Amino acid sequence: MGRTQRKRRQRANQQSSEDRSSLRDLYVQLHSQGWQNETHLSVKSYPQTGRGLCSKTDTFSAEDELIRLPINSLISIATLESDEDFKDLFNKDLFDTDARISFQALVACYLMHQKHLMDCSQSSNYAAYLDTLPRSYTTPYFCCIPELQCLPEALLERTVSQNRQIKGYYEIIKGLVGFHKCNCCGQSYCQDIWTLAEYRLAYFAVNTRSVYLSSRFLKKPSSHFQGLISGDTNLALAPFLDLFNHSDSVQTTAEIHGQHYVVTLKDLPSPKTNLYDQLFISYGALPNFKLLTEYGFWLERNAHDYFEFSILDIEHLIKQNKKLSTETYHRNIFKFIKEHNLGDQMFVHLEDGCSHNLRVVLHLIFKQQSYFPNILNQIAFGDVDQFQDVQPELNYLVAHKIVEYGVFVAELDKLPRLTESGSVARSYLLECIRYLKVFQAANSIVDEE
Repeated sequence: MGRTQRKRRQRANQQSSEDRSSLRDLYVQLHSQGWQNETHLSVKSYPQTGRGLCSKTDTFSAEDELIRLPINSLISIATLESDEDFKDLFNKDLFDTDARISFQALVACYLMHQKHLMDCSQSSNYAAYLDTLPRSYTTPYFCCIPELQCLPEALLERTVSQNRQIKGYYEIIKGLVGFHKCNCCGQSYCQDIWTLAEYRLAYFAVNTRSVYLSSRFLKKPSSHFQGLISGDTNLALAPFLDLFNHSDSVQTTAEIHGQHYVVTLKDLPSPKTNLYDQLFISYGALPNFKLLTEYGFWLERNAHDYFEFSILDIEHLIKQNKKLSTETYHRNIFKFIKEHNLGDQMFVHLEDGCSHNLRVVLHLIFKQQSYFPNILNQIAFGDVDQFQDVQPELNYLVAHKIVEYGVFVAELDKLPRLTESGSVARSYLLECIRYLKVFQAANSIVDEE
């Protein structure tokens, strides 16, 4: 369970004295803010995940608390609203309702702000926490260009979308604070200090390590950023707590109890944990695609995994399959599928089989002769029993994706060297192939490609 990346494991096994010193400093900082560490948590390196948390003295069962952190130790909207120096960087008169940013994007700015204070004047209140953050991330977003060219369309689309969003936020921030100069070093923000490269790292620091925290429980000193933020502010960075790794076999809850943020175990794969065993939390019932693109890892035999297809996959299948390519497919059918969003939620699941939308789409494309919208509407939203006749086409589609992903892996293997992100992406593709082959076997699908 957890992160399955060889280089990360090697790095974790060779944890530097600098990292250990940062963790000791973080302990001291959190204790000064009222953290008692009632569950006696310790940091330990594990072969599968790298750095994680355990307890050397306590075991845990369902309903036991894992950690209880003081609310004031979290970096939340209340933190940003109470930091006058940070607020001074953002002139409210320049806020534009058509150019807002997410709260995550703003917290990324706050990390850069604190990091510059630490580098410039050694005065950051979060120096110990900043030193514990990863120095790199392994999402496909950080793959080099040759690696990106070897990835499936779904991963590329997600990466392009992330890049567009991050650059868009950065441009808005640059327009707001770019003219400011640091009183400490005299350099310009968004010219010399907040570079796009640093912003990308800060953005993924927040993306990979934030926790849900309902802002209605927080007392905000002001509403300075209200005109800048789009969406809610229900997230926070939780120092030390973010060292917990994710598992699909546990369930946890996170709640506000008085002045504390409390994470409680709700379900475990065994009645009780053992001393020194890694303790996990749940990020949610997330498939591997989500885990990879948002957090930079995936889980082997993830209980919440499924494999999703797109209309483009079916179009590629038609072009490459000798039998299917000889047929005629009316464009009205594809137009109807798009207009009614039937291309969403097309997936196969090891236990649930083929999703309803995938069966409908395969039936409309390969079994339905009519292309008139009224007839298509009656069929698509009619009796579900008629969609059971698409097994041959499903056979073709699954086999097609297995072959395609094998080609992507082979192309990655031709590169002289892979980045960490490239290695993680490659291993994810192999897991997808394994998953689809298991689906083939479980559904008696014969490779007809």
